[in-house]
Amino acid sequence: MTQSLTDRILAAQPDPKAAAVLKAGYETFLQFGLKRAAMQDIADRAGMSRAALYQHFRNKDDIYAAMMAGYFAAAAEAVEEALASDPDPARALSAAFEAQIGDAAEGLMRSAHAPELFSDTHAKAAAIMAEGTLTLAQIYARWIDQGVLAGRIAPDAVAGSSLRMAQVMLAGFDGLKGLSGDWPAYLDARRHLARIYARALAVS
Repeated sequence: MTQSLTDRILAAQPDPKAAAVLKAGYETFLQFGLKRAAMQDIADRAGMSRAALYQHFRNKDDIYAAMMAGYFAAAAEAVEEALASDPDPARALSAAFEAQIGDAAEGLMRSAHAPELFSDTHAKAAAIMAEGTLTLAQIYARWIDQGVLAGRIAPDAVAGSSLRMAQVMLAGFDGLKGLSGDWPAYLDARRHLARIYARALAVS
């Protein structure tokens, strides 16, 4: 059974107490949003005192940033595995897009506080998101390059830069977040987008 993104994030934490804080922070942010969430809420969910919580994180922004860093690290690993799982570009992209969202991001997207949680106003988290997105683009770019070498992806479709192509693909994928309020519609659009990209890249 494929390991979920949440399980990957928590398993990567060497300190089980820090892992408990991240899990509690995630659940608290889903319920209250970042602005309304309180360190006491997170401490209560983590089963520790607020003083103990501060031994691991200075504030809730640090918890959110650590949560984002954990997500992108886990997503990069899951996407790389998904892209390698099938030689067919359409199926590989569909699997990768599904892996990239995973259960962790799905929870955020379904939250009533999704616009705030995905906002770029949180400087530290925004920097982590930008770096994580670049890492994902590089993974997709390597997959494109490998597909070209294997004859599965048309060189002309890449338009000279596999990284630029990957960044365009991710920008389109990111744009689907606007449909997150209608989850079935989002899933359908995600699958449709994977097919569009695969057809654009495929050797004719």
